[in-house]
Amino acid sequence: MFNLKSSKHTQNIQWSLLSLATSSLAHLLLRIVLGKELGPSGLGLYTLVFTIYLFGMQFGTFGISAALTNYVAEYYDNLPRLKELISSGILGSVLSGSILGLLLYLFSSVISIQLFHNPEMTNLLWVTALCFPFIAMQKAVIGALNGLREMKWYAVVNTAQNILVMIVSFALVRLLKMDVMGAVLGFVIPTITVGLLSLTFTRNFFILPSKTMKKVFKEISRFGFYIVLANSIGMVNTQIGSLVIGYFMNETEVGYYAVATLFLQGVTLLPQAVQAVTTPTIAAYYRKGDFHNIQNLVKNTMFKISAVILCISLLLAIFGKFLITFLFTEEFLPAYLPMLILLVGYFIHSVYASIGGCLSSVGKVHILFKIDMICAGLNLLLNVLLIPQFGLIGAASATSLSMTFTTLVKLSCTKLYTQEKQIKSINFFNAIK
Repeated sequence: MFNLKSSKHTQNIQWSLLSLATSSLAHLLLRIVLGKELGPSGLGLYTLVFTIYLFGMQFGTFGISAALTNYVAEYYDNLPRLKELISSGILGSVLSGSILGLLLYLFSSVISIQLFHNPEMTNLLWVTALCFPFIAMQKAVIGALNGLREMKWYAVVNTAQNILVMIVSFALVRLLKMDVMGAVLGFVIPTITVGLLSLTFTRNFFILPSKTMKKVFKEISRFGFYIVLANSIGMVNTQIGSLVIGYFMNETEVGYYAVATLFLQGVTLLPQAVQAVTTPTIAAYYRKGDFHNIQNLVKNTMFKISAVILCISLLLAIFGKFLITFLFTEEFLPAYLPMLILLVGYFIHSVYASIGGCLSSVGKVHILFKIDMICAGLNLLLNVLLIPQFGLIGAASATSLSMTFTTLVKLSCTKLYTQEKQIKSINFFNAIK
């Protein structure tokens, strides 16, 4: 049974946590530098472009990354099958990433001028579009490494990416004074570099394309279709606030909101690290029809994570003003109240996030998609209604409410679909496979 105290799982969580901690630290340090060098307006413009980049990370692989984690974990002891899965997954992700990059390039002017009323964004989005195929490639490799439970190399890829982003961005913005363009190149150049280098970690699983691989690709694409929609819609729940603020207000308010959400990464850090380990573990239990261990994993993990997250949340609430002033300037203090409101939703969401891959791991990815679609619609509606009236407070309230609602619905479905009575459906699923 999965046990947070077992040496193997503890080691995997440590590697995953190192990866995410490095990402959060690099993100924090970079935002501090950008905030001081570019001011709220420049940081807001960068945040809008970076948010579109984050959507590219979600859409780039078309869900293939998550599909690889699931299927590689299931067929861990079947080497020929693993080679088919990983090879077809990486090739497919490059194709999907290239298509998405082309679309972003073609619609850059529309997004910049029509949506955000900022012509300066056009060139920034053109540059961002270049790295989308490499985003997809890297995400596919990471998904495969996660399924193989090679969390050490999983952490190496992520850590290398984030450290390189921090170094290149600092050099271009602080030393070469390239302003927002330098900040954008700061994540584009490392993404292309690490994307290519990441292929070395799965080189032993590469095979030439075949008819069988086409069938495998269709299988993981069907799984990935719901995953990419669910993940992307789920991302809307956390990122839509910045986009709607950019539409109704201006980049300065986006900069304040970016600082508010930045500190909340500390709340999500540990749950995301744990989820990277629980997701393939649940998939393995699901294949065996072992719902008893799935239930124990869910209960024990959420209970332990909630205690840690509560302490982190209280510290942020108490020292938030000091941290904003110390790390940025007093100019960014309007971010404090939105941060407090967001903290409620992030706390509730983060407790569930530690086992957030459970529904997809037990074959209910379509349920996950439907939940996220409904909740994203609710979030968008609340943002549109509240931001014109209440500004940043409205954005924070809309996001916090929708995250809470989403978490409660997912938790109810997780409880429903991990009951012992579902074993019969597992047997049927295995039979038709």
